[in-house]
Amino acid sequence: MLRVILFSFLALFVVFIVAQSLGLTPEQIEDQILLADINAEEGTAYRAANARRPTVVTMANGLQVEILLAGDGAIPMEDDWVQVHYRGMHIDGREFENSWRKREAATVAVANTIPGWRQALMSIPVGTRIRLVLPPELAYGRPGGGHIGPEETLVFELELLAIVEPEQPRERDEWEKPVPGLR
Repeated sequence: MLRVILFSFLALFVVFIVAQSLGLTPEQIEDQILLADINAEEGTAYRAANARRPTVVTMANGLQVEILLAGDGAIPMEDDWVQVHYRGMHIDGREFENSWRKREAATVAVANTIPGWRQALMSIPVGTRIRLVLPPELAYGRPGGGHIGPEETLVFELELLAIVEPEQPRERDEWEKPVPGLR
């Protein structure tokens, strides 16, 4: 019994120290845990309903894909760079990002994308437009990030425009080069 009490006290102390280092109060941590539980539950229900749609294919890892427009170009590899248009949404339809609205396609390294995007991009030819539903583990997971809550299921419309060459860093002028021995 004493071991349980000591272990519980130690665990509580560690949580307190971590929370303090992140600037979170115990109430904020509880709120984040509650939000993660709610997001996980709502996401599971959304994905279950979406999977019943006849045009949706659900992969073994939970990624859901719907082809909106089939392309016939090359299929990118993990070490390729691609140009894409995309729109990111929460499951309630609120948009958090939209490259079409910005009128500027994004150029990204396939390897640097979230796991759900990476899997999809390496499976579709250039010219394809898809709708993805990503479970949290294929998106931003437990911590979330920015406009994305913890354990949030995300919806993306993604159009693969081209496989492109990455931008090469430009040659620095002599005055821009670092001084040897200094960082």
